[in-house]
Amino acid sequence: MIPRSVLTFTATATEALKQGALGLGICSVVLAADPTQVDQLINTNDCQGCDLSKASIYGMVLEGANLTRANLSEAAFQGSKLNFANLTTAIGDRANFALVQLQDANLQGANLQEANFYGADLRGADLSKANLQKAVLEGADLRGANLNGANLQNANLVRVKLAGATLEGTTLTGARMPAGWEPKKN
Repeated sequence: MIPRSVLTFTATATEALKQGALGLGICSVVLAADPTQVDQLINTNDCQGCDLSKASIYGMVLEGANLTRANLSEAAFQGSKLNFANLTTAIGDRANFALVQLQDANLQGANLQEANFYGADLRGADLSKANLQKAVLEGADLRGANLNGANLQNANLVRVKLAGATLEGTTLTGARMPAGWEPKKN
């Protein structure tokens, strides 16, 4: 587990690291995101409306984090813990949430087009009205999740656990579904 005291580098520090000027054991290199906003998230767990696009935030414990309206485009949260986090209306297109814990997280209305949720734990998460077009949810755990009104068009849902999930008004056109899964007929 990476502690909260992970150092965040700008491009200049990254160049110094390449030249051997810095020697560190654990670090996260951030090249595109605003480093002060990454620090704000790590130190306060609150980053409403922040621009964290292309940030590398691997293996962090950010449970209950407030990322409402944050720009998470192409950010990498792989292996992080975001249980109970608020990502309402966040922009997370092409973000990497592989193996992330998002239990009981609020992702209402989030734009998560082409995001990677491979093996993510989304039990009890609220994904209502979220845009998950072309998202990879393969092997994700969506038991008890709210997917009402979500757009899962062309999403990969192979090996997804959906027991107890609600999918009223969900768009599933072209989605790759789990083997043997059939929508309930009214």
